[in-house]
Amino acid sequence: MGNFDSYFLMQEADIATYILETTDLFKKNDTLTVNEIGDGNLNYVFRVSNGSTSVIVKHSGVVARISDEFKLSTDRTIREGKLLQVHGEIVPHLVPHIYTIDEVMKCVIMEDLKEYKVLRQGLIDGEIYPRIGNDLGTYLAETLINTSDFVLDAKEKKALQKETINPELCEISEDLVFTEPFYDNYSRNEVSDALLPHVEQLLYNDETLKLAVAEAKLKFLNKSQSLIHGDLHSGSVFVNHSGTKVIDPEFGFYGPAGYDVGNVLAHLFFAYSNAQAHKRDEQAKFIAESITEVLEVFKQKSLALLQEKTHDVALKQSSVYASYIRSIIEDAYVVCGLELIRRIVGLAKVSDLTTLPEDKRVQTEVQLIKFAKSLIQYPSSVSIYPSIFSLYSEFKEIAA
Repeated sequence: MGNFDSYFLMQEADIATYILETTDLFKKNDTLTVNEIGDGNLNYVFRVSNGSTSVIVKHSGVVARISDEFKLSTDRTIREGKLLQVHGEIVPHLVPHIYTIDEVMKCVIMEDLKEYKVLRQGLIDGEIYPRIGNDLGTYLAETLINTSDFVLDAKEKKALQKETINPELCEISEDLVFTEPFYDNYSRNEVSDALLPHVEQLLYNDETLKLAVAEAKLKFLNKSQSLIHGDLHSGSVFVNHSGTKVIDPEFGFYGPAGYDVGNVLAHLFFAYSNAQAHKRDEQAKFIAESITEVLEVFKQKSLALLQEKTHDVALKQSSVYASYIRSIIEDAYVVCGLELIRRIVGLAKVSDLTTLPEDKRVQTEVQLIKFAKSLIQYPSSVSIYPSIFSLYSEFKEIAA
């Protein structure tokens, strides 16, 4: 394996040599160009091209890019590649193809999605993607149900659970999603002076809210329902007008199914808030409809999969299916609220909000925090409304 028989953190200059020496993806005499294109918080992402074809190399360092405080196992990229392979067997049209997983150099070589655009940026740019509600609802149903106890036998599920255990990145989620936004216990929260009085009143000083968050954290720690993506925000979805691809499941592990559903909902609410703040009324209406569509497609396809694929005779009960889906949706509402809050208060912001003018940003953030609190504390009450978006619309008027 030449110079690549033991791990080191590769730079752009190393990647071309690595590709030519260790793979057959290009001809040995090809001249390759390499560009580091990653803008994420954890890993390094390189595009490698010979001028006509290209691939993506994703590579792990020993610390997160966002901060040296997060020291992580370099195996996280390997786990990510394997999770993409598992999900790729279930929904090959909705994830990038994996060419190689290199357990020595801690990198994954995958399909280049250069014909696609990051969903978050596309929505900020005012684009409308009619497929996203159906595609994301389908991805959620297929991946979450097909990796559950309803479909996998016990040994198969537990073997997959063992292979995808992800303690370092789970710890980041446990801290950044469930703890720090409500306690600021590591002084890493980033809150503007204008927002701080609202955060102190609505979050830091609300003990009833903290109890609900503690209960949600226990579910995250203990509820191993499905092989989840673990960080399914609009920056982890690539889109164009003919397709959707889900990427970056580096936080994936066997966890609560509602976690993925809730993350999707939260980031669509961020997109809606951005569209509304900029008075893009047609796009805002489309995003609102997509929020509803994600949930409806998820529920319908999940039920169909449970009816078709449940193997355990003890679980083959229509009331069990209905209860299971309902519990996932209620967990998703809680996670949606948690994700809204942590992206507003915590250190990992979203450009949907940070690109807003200051006055609109603070107003939007306060409204979202109030809405998020209602989801965390009263998830079952959402069912009395026609949809979660109808609740948001009503709540937004009150909060304003």
